[in-house]
Amino acid sequence: MKRGSYLSVGFSVGISMTILFSIVFCKVLNSYAGIGVGLCFGVSLGIITSLIFKDYKNKKNE
Repeated sequence: MKRGSYLSVGFSVGISMTILFSIVFCKVLNSYAGIGVGLCFGVSLGIITSLIFKDYKNKKNE
């Protein structure tokens, strides 16, 4: 897998999780503070996902 595909997987997971977490936390907290919480969780989950895919492919190629 090329470097660009790691980033695209990370971006797609991060954006989708940001939207999902923002909606859920806005409903739970009953305020717009959920958007910030969702953004933080989505970005961190996207970065972690891209690193996991990179590590998985490196181990698979060895």
